[in-house]
Amino acid sequence: MNKAIIILLILAGTVFTFCKSAQQKENTAKENVVEANQDLKDTKISNANEWLTFKTESQAKIADNEKRIADLKIEMNKPGKTFDGMYRTRIEKLEAKNVELKTKLNNYDGNETEWKTFQSDFNRDMKEIGNNIKDLFR
Repeated sequence: MNKAIIILLILAGTVFTFCKSAQQKENTAKENVVEANQDLKDTKISNANEWLTFKTESQAKIADNEKRIADLKIEMNKPGKTFDGMYRTRIEKLEAKNVELKTKLNNYDGNETEWKTFQSDFNRDMKEIGNNIKDLFR
């Protein structure tokens, strides 16, 4: 019987030792909330900085595409050069796609859940325009 009481006391002592008081649990929960809020703020700042960098770089690429398209139009209209209607149509399509990307970039609302998809699609389209312009310069 004494062994059972001793084991019971040891078990009860262990349980009480490892249990936190309600105040300790509340304080831990508050600390976790503060840390989570700070992480959220840091993430929003990081995302905003990433967006601004992406937007600035994309605007520069779009401007470069506009210049290159203008150069293609000048080349096409030079005397002594003959270009077919297909060449002119390709330039017009490139110009329209570049304007579409510019509008898409300016109208993006910064929705964080769609950010990676937007970024991936936008970069793919931008690369496609760049490759098509290079093909026309050959």
